[in-house]
Amino acid sequence: MKKKVFKGLILITIVCFFGLYYAYSNGYYEKRQQDKVILTNEMIEEFEQDIKDGKDVTIENYFEEEKDYSSRVSRLSLNMSDKASNIVDSAIKYIFRKLGSVVE
Repeated sequence: MKKKVFKGLILITIVCFFGLYYAYSNGYYEKRQQDKVILTNEMIEEFEQDIKDGKDVTIENYFEEEKDYSSRVSRLSLNMSDKASNIVDSAIKYIFRKLGSVVE
């Protein structure tokens, strides 16, 4: 039973790693940042044109709010992953502290 759980966790970890690696290697993050820069440049040009036209300008006119697509399930999974990350982080720190005390 324990071997099946362990193998399942290893498999999930490997799948997550390859998914993140694939997204990184295809430039997903860089593409999102580039899209934000393009949008910002377009807003700057619109701002400059509004000033030339003598329109009343306020900062709220030039920022688009990002839509919140989160749901209860996504928020719950985010909270669970944060807690799991904290547990793994503290476990790794504990292990290295113990290893450090053995080495000294």
